[in-house]
Amino acid sequence: MIYFEQTKIVPRLEKHEEAISRWRYEGEYAFYNPEPFQAEYPDRVAAEDSFVWLDAGGGILGHVSYGADGRIPTAEGYPYPEDYLDMGLGLRPDLCGQGLGGKFIALCLAFGAGRYQAGRFRLTVAAFNQRAVKAYQRAGFSIVCEVTHPVFHNQFYIMTGTAGR
Repeated sequence: MIYFEQTKIVPRLEKHEEAISRWRYEGEYAFYNPEPFQAEYPDRVAAEDSFVWLDAGGGILGHVSYGADGRIPTAEGYPYPEDYLDMGLGLRPDLCGQGLGGKFIALCLAFGAGRYQAGRFRLTVAAFNQRAVKAYQRAGFSIVCEVTHPVFHNQFYIMTGTAGR
């Protein structure tokens, strides 16, 4: 069993990006499989406002990013009002479906609240991913609207919630 209390969050480096690019989700969740990435400078920060949760041995448990990286383009032109901090997160595939989502979401909210002095969060999740939708709802998020990705034509939910509910 993974205990998130024994982990640490660090900036997402290129070496982390490369490791995450090898993650493979099964079935319909293969939608989340990342593109291959080759680290040119392993210790360089991969993206501003992006972090990874590491276990005691340095293994990546999950990742989170805040700000514009947590948004998707929408066919409807959803405006993404600035009164929420956007958040995008992912749990390592072999940890999904094991009841760890709630704790992971809580850690990401607490970190974002502390680092960015944010109390209101927004995330976007594929509508088919009912496992994640339910985890976000249990964490206090509500569906605000349904949007369409303009390129892939997939449906997504935009959800909002607060830290420390």
